[in-house]
Amino acid sequence: MGTDVETASCTIAYCCGQLMAVYAAIQEEATEVNVGVVEKYYAAASSSPALVIGKLAQLSQYYLSDLEKKHFIRYDRMLGEIYTRMGQARIPVTMNLEQQTEFALGYYQQRAAIYTPSRKK
Repeated sequence: MGTDVETASCTIAYCCGQLMAVYAAIQEEATEVNVGVVEKYYAAASSSPALVIGKLAQLSQYYLSDLEKKHFIRYDRMLGEIYTRMGQARIPVTMNLEQQTEFALGYYQQRAAIYTPSRKK
């Protein structure tokens, strides 16, 4: 069974990066904007995720409502899988450089997973 959620690592910082990638993809799918969530929020999300992830979740609800049902289901499932892996862990208020690197790894691996064509035939 294929999945669009990259599961190579499971740290909270990595998962926060994955969330950033999914929230960006939702916005890109729903609308064309001059300045997206990545440009606006990436730096803050990678260093202070607790202050940003909630805002991105709130914004995504607006964009999710504009998507076709199949896209809504795909992105909603991705978010659910990531948040489930995070469990009851608290999202960090600040992250050190090592955690920021894990965030970037999660972000870029998740972006690749989202935009790699499915191999299902």
